[in-house]
Amino acid sequence: MKRTKMINTKNEAINNGQQLKRTAGLADIFFMSFGGQAPFLSMLTYATAALILTLFFSPIVLIIGTLVVLINGLGVYYLSRKHDEEGGYFNYAYKSLSHRFGFETGWIYLFYSLLYAGGYIVGSIFVLTYVLAPFVVIPPVIAFLIVFLPTAAFLLLGIRPSSKYAVFSASLELIVLVFVIIAGLYGAHFMVYNPFTSIPSPSIIFLGILFAIGIPTGYGAITPVSGEVKNAKKNIGKAAIMVILIGGLLESLVLYSLVDYGIASHSFTALITTNVPVITIMNRIAGPLALPLLLFAAINDGILGSLAFLTAFSRNLYAMSERGIISKSISKLHVKTGTPVIAGIITLIATLIIMLPLISLVNAFTIFLALGSIAGLGNLMVHLTANFSLLKVNLIKASRKVREYAVGLTGIIVSGFIFIYSLLTSDTYQIELVLGFIILGFIIIEIMDTKNYFKATAETGN
Repeated sequence: MKRTKMINTKNEAINNGQQLKRTAGLADIFFMSFGGQAPFLSMLTYATAALILTLFFSPIVLIIGTLVVLINGLGVYYLSRKHDEEGGYFNYAYKSLSHRFGFETGWIYLFYSLLYAGGYIVGSIFVLTYVLAPFVVIPPVIAFLIVFLPTAAFLLLGIRPSSKYAVFSASLELIVLVFVIIAGLYGAHFMVYNPFTSIPSPSIIFLGILFAIGIPTGYGAITPVSGEVKNAKKNIGKAAIMVILIGGLLESLVLYSLVDYGIASHSFTALITTNVPVITIMNRIAGPLALPLLLFAAINDGILGSLAFLTAFSRNLYAMSERGIISKSISKLHVKTGTPVIAGIITLIATLIIMLPLISLVNAFTIFLALGSIAGLGNLMVHLTANFSLLKVNLIKASRKVREYAVGLTGIIVSGFIFIYSLLTSDTYQIELVLGFIILGFIIIEIMDTKNYFKATAETGN
């Protein structure tokens, strides 16, 4: 009787717009997260870096990177089958570890998702200004608004319109990527090459893998929106695995076709020494079609990539508010759309505060690389806590959940090793920024706990 009453109360709250509504299906969430990979922009940075380092072996490096990411993806897969509430990584740590680790994980996720979103916006700005430079000079602020305004509109409209846009535009991008693969192989007269004929040293391969794991990152934006996904315990994990495998392997094929074309046309060495090899190769392959394809990919990736991570940022903020860790007013929903409007507005303000000074003062491509590197460190920290959550859940029941226990432990070892190595090879300012943000989170939770302690003491009169 009591359980029935609780269910009725929960349903009534949903109907009154007090809780998020589950409107997104598997296809919606898959294409949102696939768009969150920003496939073309990822080719310009992560895949290009892997190409320059490992040359002919680079497509294999991307496949290895995909498999490494899959380890963390499996951790998310198992955790999402246990928790279907909004908040994702924050919620996993909050429930499995402690409220303090929950706050710290949510805090780091805000840092990571906002910087990833900003990185995709800046990457889009760079491509727009670069490819249009021979025809017209676009101020960075105008290019920023071209991407940011539609992103902001979709974010405030809610998950349903955003997911429908993602299904349409990410499907088109999927077609464009397949077109690039076919065009590259066609340009090479379908004379495929063997990537194993020249294998770099293990240290160079490892550096290439560090860049490659940045490609299938879109799944990191899936879990915070769990509260708006139908049958979330099944669909969230499934979408995460699909996005990692399809996105990572597709990018590997794109890179293979571009390298194959470079070899067949006897221009590989000249191509990789250009400023942006992928754009140069696409210009040669597609000819007059290259400009509209590049413009579409740049704008579309900028919107999809930033929308996925800004939506995740706002839902993470909403979940932290809903749990009472931060101000409850942030979890207020729009009466008609059921969207976390306050969390959405805070998300957009935070984006403007960070992005406008950066694009006004620093070169867009430099910002793109810096934000991606810093966000990548935050990404590893978030997945470390997720794997610790999975490990703790199965620590006592290891005999019955051996597979989950093994995935959690492997994820901790792999992510921990990559995180430490990344710290050792990153610029000093990047390390200081990441570690400073983590320490700031611990200071904030200490202050909040102290405040709650004195408040409770005052109320009890002790």
